[in-house]
This record gives sequence, C-alpha cells and structure tokens, in this order.
Amino acid sequence: MKLRILTWLLFCTGLSQAIAQNALIRVLDAETGQALAGVNAAWAGSSGALADSEGIIRLRLDGPTTVSLSFVGYHPEKISLSPGADETVRLRASAAGLDEVVVTGQFTPTEKSRSLYNVKVFNAGHIAARGAVNLTDILSMELNARVVNDNVLGSNIILQGLTGQNVKILMDGVPLISGEANEFDLNQLNMNQVERIEVIEGPLSVQYGTNALAGTVNIISRQLPDGKRLQSGVNAYYETVGKYNVDASIGTNLRDGSKLSLSGGRNQFIGFSPDDQPRNKLWNPSTQYFGNFKWVKRTGNLNYGLLHNQFRETQVSKGNPDPGFQYLTATDNAFTTNRFNSNIFLNGKPGSSSRSYIDMIAGYQYYDRISENYLVNVSDETRKRTSRRSTEFSSWLFRGAYSYTGSGLSFQVGYDVNLNNSAGDTVDSLGTSVNDIGIFGSLNIKPFRKLEIQPGFRYTYNSRYNTREINFLDTGLPVIPSLNLKYEVSRALNLRASYAKGFRAPSLRELFWDFQDANHSINGNPALQPEIADNYILSGKYTFGTESHRLGIQLMTYVNRIERKIELVDKDRSLMDPSRQNVNVAKTYANIPEFMTRGFNLNLSYAQGSRLMIRPGFGLLERSGSKSLSTRFYSFEANGNVSYALTASKIKLNLFYKYNGPMAQFSLSADNQLLDRTLGAYTLVDLSASRPFWGDRLFVTLGARNLLDVTNVVQTGEGSEGLVVRSGFKPSLPIAQGRQFFTKIYYSF
Repeated sequence: MKLRILTWLLFCTGLSQAIAQNALIRVLDAETGQALAGVNAAWAGSSGALADSEGIIRLRLDGPTTVSLSFVGYHPEKISLSPGADETVRLRASAAGLDEVVVTGQFTPTEKSRSLYNVKVFNAGHIAARGAVNLTDILSMELNARVVNDNVLGSNIILQGLTGQNVKILMDGVPLISGEANEFDLNQLNMNQVERIEVIEGPLSVQYGTNALAGTVNIISRQLPDGKRLQSGVNAYYETVGKYNVDASIGTNLRDGSKLSLSGGRNQFIGFSPDDQPRNKLWNPSTQYFGNFKWVKRTGNLNYGLLHNQFRETQVSKGNPDPGFQYLTATDNAFTTNRFNSNIFLNGKPGSSSRSYIDMIAGYQYYDRISENYLVNVSDETRKRTSRRSTEFSSWLFRGAYSYTGSGLSFQVGYDVNLNNSAGDTVDSLGTSVNDIGIFGSLNIKPFRKLEIQPGFRYTYNSRYNTREINFLDTGLPVIPSLNLKYEVSRALNLRASYAKGFRAPSLRELFWDFQDANHSINGNPALQPEIADNYILSGKYTFGTESHRLGIQLMTYVNRIERKIELVDKDRSLMDPSRQNVNVAKTYANIPEFMTRGFNLNLSYAQGSRLMIRPGFGLLERSGSKSLSTRFYSFEANGNVSYALTASKIKLNLFYKYNGPMAQFSLSADNQLLDRTLGAYTLVDLSASRPFWGDRLFVTLGARNLLDVTNVVQTGEGSEGLVVRSGFKPSLPIAQGRQFFTKIYYSF
C-alpha cells in the first residue's frame, strides 16, 4: 500500500512539473524602447522575480496567471500570462519621472538622485521632442549654455561663462578631438544613434583631466534592445531652411548573446542668408556623411565590445563676384573635415562580487581638415584650384578605473593616458606632439546615513609643461584635488557642495595653429602658459507633492577663478601684411592674467500626472577679471519647457523658450582704458508635436524653430577679449537661420 501511495505522489509531482512551463516577459520603456533592469514581477503563489540587465523576467507557471509589474518611477501594469508565453510590456514613466541611471563621473552606474553631482539627462524622448539633428539643437535652449556661431569654425558652446576649451566632450566616455579654433563644432555631433546625453556642470578635472572645468558632456550611443532577432529603422528629416537628412540603422541579437548594430546617414544643408546675395551665404552649405558600428557582448556580469564612428563633412564658402574682374570671377573656399574614433571597452562586475566594478577603455581618434581655394568662372561655375592646406590631429587614449563599493566606505583608483599628435600645413613642425598622463583616485565616506563626503586627487604629467606649478598645498606636487559633499536633509531635500582645482595645458592648436583664408587670420602662440583654476559649486534641490501633482525647486550658485586663461584675442592689425589687414576675423591666442565668472540659477518644475510638465528656469552670470578694471559684467537669461500629452490622440506637444540677455566681452585699450563689446539680447522659441502610429512603428514629429525669426543680432563696442570675440568685430553676429518648419519621421521594421 505504501509503495502505491509513493508511486502516485511521484507521478503527480512529475505531472505537475511537466504541465508547468517557462514564460518570458520583456520589459521596455514605453518612450525610448530601452530595456528596464530591476522591474519587479509578482503573481499568486510565488515570491516574485526581478528583470535582469536585459529587461527579461523568466517565470514558471502552472496555468493562466495575472502578473503585476512595478518599477520605481513608472506606472504599474498587470498582464495575463499563460505557460510558454513570450510577451513584451512597455511601462510608462510616472509623474515623478524615471530616476535615470547615469555613468558620467560615477564610481559605478548610479541613480541620478544618488549622484554627488548635478546631472542633466536628455533622453531619447527629449531628443525626439526637440527634433534634434545635432548637439546644437539640444544645448541651445539650456540655462548656463550659449552657442556661438562662425561660418567656418562652426557652432561652439559657452558654459558657466567659459568657452568651449574648458568643456569636455565625450562619446561613450571617450574624450573627442576638438575642431577648429580648439573648440568642438556642435553641428558635427549627430543625434541619429544617441540614447541619451549626460551633462555635468562644474569640474571633473580629477576624473577626466584637462578641459573638464566648466562642464562635461557625455554622448551615449544607443544599445540594441532585446526583442526581435532583426531590428531596423529609417529616419528622414526636412527643414524649410534647406536641410534634407536621411539615415538608417540595422541591428541583430546574435545567437551567442552578443548584439551587433550598424547605422549610417547623410545630412545636407543648402546654406542660408537673411539677405539676398548673388553667391555668398552667411551660413555655408554643407554635406555630412556619418556611420556607426557597435558590437557588444555580455559574459556573466561583464560587458565588452567594440565601437567605431566615422564622419565626413564638406563645406563650400562661395565668394561674391569680384568687381575688379568685371564680376566675371569669384574666389571660393572649400573645407573638408574627416574624423573617426574607434575604441574597445570592458566594464562590469568581475566575478560574482557585487562590490567591485571595473571600467576600461582603449581608443584611437583621427581628425583632418583640408582647406582649398578656387578661382571660379561665375558664368558656368567652372573652377581652378589655387591653393590647398591641410591639418591632421590624432590621439590615443588608454583609461581604466577600479571601484569598490562598501556600506560606509567606497573608493576608486584609475589611470588616464592621452597621447596627442599633429601634422600638416597649418601646424608648426616643432609642435607635433603633446602627451598628458594622469593617475587618479577618490574616496567616498559615509560617516552617517545622510552625509556623503568624497575627496579626490589626480597626479598629472604633461610632456610640454612643468605640472609642478599646480603646487598642491605649497608642496610643489603636481596634484589636482577635489572635494564633493552631499547631505540628504530629508527624502525631499538634498544639498550638494563641491570644490575642484583645474590645470589645463595649452593645446597644439593654441600653440602652433596657423589658419588663413579669405575671412580668417588666426595664429597660435608658442609663448602660452597653462591655466590654473578653482571652481566652487553649491546647490540644493527640494521636491514635494503626490503622484498627481509634483513640484520641484533647485538652486545653484557657482564661482570659477582662472589664472592665465587662454582666449582668442584681436590681433594688432597694423603689424599684419597690408593685403590682409581688412580680413573679417584676425585673432591670436593669449593668456588673460585673471578671469572670473560667478553665477546663480533657479530651476522650477511642476508635473500633473503624466500629462503636463512645466519647467521654467532663470539665471544670472557675472564676469570680471584683470582686463575689466574690477568692473563686473552681468548677463541675465531665462528658459522654459512646457510638455502636454493628449492621452486620447497620443499627441505630445512641446514648447521650448530661451531668452539670452546682452553679453559683453571686455579688454583694455593701449592707454589702459576699459573697452567692452556687447552682443545684444535675443529670444528663441521652438514648438513641436509628436505622435506614434501603427503600434509605435511609425513616429512623426512636426515642429517650428525660431518662431520669432531671429537671424543676426547687433554687436556694439570695441572689446576684444573673451567669449563671443571668436566671431570677429562685426556690426552683427549670426545667431539663427530665421523661422523654420521641420518634419521628422522615423519608421522601425
């Protein structure tokens, strides 16, 4: 009898196991399509399960079951699931918003609210709402950021009142080689395969070394989500000013668990001038080609892979017919820019330990720019090349960091090697290389639950300059210090404070560049000395409310003090060749003995459920220094973003606003009198509406840029040093390309 009972029990157990089958849920963000790790799944008769790093939850079910999904920052969902099912669920962000994970400057990937730094994150949803084509479209509407344009040198950023030489631009954590005039042309950074952009204002000089003083911008490329074996998409963009863009992508999840993706595209701009010109355009026509390759593999808790980005741009600056030759000929300038960057990476938790994290990158970058002059027959546009000049820059990067996270004590140690070389007609043969090597470390201490203290140090070496000038604590050591504090007064109120010292050696461009064309005469200065800076930031953020109504207030104040700041300044035209004295832009690099910026920002936010979001902001910038005779120059700015979702129609409306107050640059005349040149105030307003179709396979954005039709902004005065000086002494500067309307369409297969 006992044997029969035992046999029956074993039979029932085997039958139940045979009936029970695995089911699978993939959890994605409804707006970005990115996998959500850590989502909690709960169902009757089970202790639950969590989504893995790929957003996958595996369940073993005996029959049809209701599964509840929940995740911080998202609306909960319930689904009915049967054994053997394979379902994809898209969660919508709640009013509180997703507490996004950030990586820039962190020991390990960290929730934004837990970071020691004030991090701005522009996710795929924001990029889509802006109809953004390049980084200019993203940053031009932000507080503390101003974009300065030049027809040849491109669009560059001013952050915290400091020019682009003090802003670090990263692509997937790798510093990018800057463009002309030692600043990165933001128009060359395409958004076609960008997952998100992380911006940290203030110094990260310990982590990233030179340039990372005013801020760090990290562009993070899109990673192929789980789902279909093969995924592809096509994106098309049209703008009435004469922009025609198209790009495509394809990716696959390979059988070995790795992910492979390819993308490429073409952007074309026919040029723009607010006034009718026979040939010459205020904004040069250009054509860009770009391609991206990404292969990623995960083994255990480690990710490794290979990334490659390729870019080529051609610009043509057409001259007006020359009256000296009876308007039969003209002189054209053509500029071709090539750049690529390749890197291999390894990051994650080694072994089964959850407390250790490694992050290693090795990469190579190359940049060249070719300038050609042509004599053109305007009747038939035939041309003959009269000159050709080229510049090449390359850089090797080797970077690695090891982090250990404990309950009350954490630390990070790492190395950072940058080997830079240059060659070409526009670079002095004596200045072909400069290398920068750093060893850095930080210690994170939590003496009690609400307080976090993180001191950091970087030992730095430069092959051209004596870094002992940093003189840490009067010891003569080339050590850059930093200190970050975070105090959590309550769950609603956080206070942050930071200090960092910065050391920036002059770049090869600033030392040896020689750029000459019909409109520019810019020379390097081999006598330049390194910058030494101190930065202080204090901020506080308070959030309160319910799921239906939520308010946020953030205050931030900062101070930057820089000794021997390197800036483009006006040349003494009387010392130039008489035939070149009337060129539009005549500049050289010089050290400004003392330079100071201070600022105050107020950011507010209000959310009503997931339908309405309002974000106004206000900022005040103050600048002074040795060339201002203690005079303080002020500039006020304000911005705002209103987002409203029409639930029934799935249409999302966005309004973007930015007021830029007058901004002055200053200098001293030969007789020691204060001069200032002021760029007038202007306001930018953009509007967009977006909607998904056909089960989110088609996404359409319609919009208008620059509704107030800003083109050139008046510039008055005679100041010659700092900030907007790079565009020359003109009665007005090009700010925007007039009122434009655009359409952006994305279709995924």
